[in-house]
Amino acid sequence: MRVTAGLYKGRKVNPIHDPAIRPSKAMVREALFSILGVDFCRDAVVADLFSGSGIMAIESLSRGCGTVYCVDSSLDSCRLIRANMEKLEIDATGRIFHLKADQAVSSFAAMQLKFDLLFLDPPYAAPQVGITALELACSHDILTPESVAVFEHNSRFDLPEIKGMSVYKQRRYGHTKLTFLRPE
Repeated sequence: MRVTAGLYKGRKVNPIHDPAIRPSKAMVREALFSILGVDFCRDAVVADLFSGSGIMAIESLSRGCGTVYCVDSSLDSCRLIRANMEKLEIDATGRIFHLKADQAVSSFAAMQLKFDLLFLDPPYAAPQVGITALELACSHDILTPESVAVFEHNSRFDLPEIKGMSVYKQRRYGHTKLTFLRPE
């Protein structure tokens, strides 16, 4: 896997070697950041709640985000994220959380963190864990008024209404759909 743009463009990161985990394709990552726009990432505070290999966090940092918090329930994924960050000489001290997404949202609220960008890419077979995390993010008030939440999911799945959020854009890329939401 290679970083698609920015400071780390072309640099390789190690993928997860687990057939049950599906990393975001390069085309989808490029499209996502194109939709957000060049200036959106500048100095943004980002949370990636289903980090996997950390590629979305790395893409965000590569494009100028200020701080990225990575969350994954798999200890192996957390180790891989740390290894990928070290490979690119990114200091991730204190920003990789071995937690479930809903636990991380509660922790972020307790830490009084606010996010400009929230990535949610739950397992395609279990989108509800992402929906729950997004609902908690709204109820715990960890999003800024200008925040964007990007939910990556199976294109056959229609994301239900999320209280406190409104969909402003959706794009389909094969079996993948990106749903962009903003706080109401």
